[in-house]
Amino acid sequence: MRVNIKTTATGAGAWPQIVVVAVRPFPIVPFSLYPNLRNLCNLRMESVVWGGAMDVRLSLMLRERRSGSVSLEELGAALALSPQRLAREIEELSRCGFVIENNPVLGLRLAGAPESLIEEEIAHGLAARRVGRRVRCLESCASTNDLAWEAAAGGRDASDGLAVLAEYQTGGRGRRGNRWLAPPHSSILLSVVVWLADAPSQAGVLTRASALAAARAIEDRSGADVGIRWPNDLVVEDRKVGGILVEARPVARQDGRVVIGIGINCTQGPEAFPEEIRPAVASLGMLGEQPDRTLLARSLLVRLDEVLGRMAEADGAAGIARDAAARCRTLGRRISVQEGGILYVGEVIDLDTDYGLVLRLTDGGMRTFPAMTAQVVG
Repeated sequence: MRVNIKTTATGAGAWPQIVVVAVRPFPIVPFSLYPNLRNLCNLRMESVVWGGAMDVRLSLMLRERRSGSVSLEELGAALALSPQRLAREIEELSRCGFVIENNPVLGLRLAGAPESLIEEEIAHGLAARRVGRRVRCLESCASTNDLAWEAAAGGRDASDGLAVLAEYQTGGRGRRGNRWLAPPHSSILLSVVVWLADAPSQAGVLTRASALAAARAIEDRSGADVGIRWPNDLVVEDRKVGGILVEARPVARQDGRVVIGIGINCTQGPEAFPEEIRPAVASLGMLGEQPDRTLLARSLLVRLDEVLGRMAEADGAAGIARDAAARCRTLGRRISVQEGGILYVGEVIDLDTDYGLVLRLTDGGMRTFPAMTAQVVG
């Protein structure tokens, strides 16, 4: 869109009046896949090109206040911008696809934003210890997990903490080889590279920690009561709204690489899901207010960074286990679990330290099922 900016008072300190006069979508240059993705961490052209130098502090503040309005005076004071500079920044946002409404009494309100996630907005001011130190946003790719693995091949220094997000995946995958399907611009599709000692043995624990982080991030931005269905589903009102896929690979004589994949359904309607699974799945928008995907992505990186930092603390893993167990919707339920071609039936009574499922079988015996190999089938 374009805006006209008029100064209604005289003098250098006059606050401009913002008048929306037309909507003009800003052109987007789509992502192009490079033949060698091992340099993903150092490339800039793999992301959406916005063609402007917008102030992401302003766009994020408007996003945070999207449910209401904010005055020009408050914006200028918070961002230390003069009235004239603020007017220019608002016009720059409009060129980048933001729709800004002005109420003479209440102030500015963000009425619309670009469909695509913007790297600079997501990465700005995260103060990440690890996760999110590097952020890449793509329009389309085969799989964010595959791109993360390509980046990890370049070494720890270049890839540890890298976050890769995509608007659409042609070959997205879930647990046990299942496909992950989502229309463009409807979800959070995220993969994060983490280097850890003894990586393969950490996969189950990381699944639990990542699910906890994702549940908290969703609550931060939607207020939904998010549960975890063992081992990797995120559920609201007993319907799946997201999932976790952790893949680990050892590296000789050094720490192993782990890719944490997270998918969250945000804005889809029922028609976006295959008919046979519609009763069991949903988007956050179907169950409540649609979250701002940019703010949700930022919260997700912050929460992941928190849990990974907590895992390194003396009692951190135990605390994560307790917090995740409190959200586990599988505890106390009677379920069927398949492992090694054999079906087991019983009541879930506990989750062990490695995130294994402890089942009291119908014959009275006890059995623990590893998170990475067992499958709940009913």
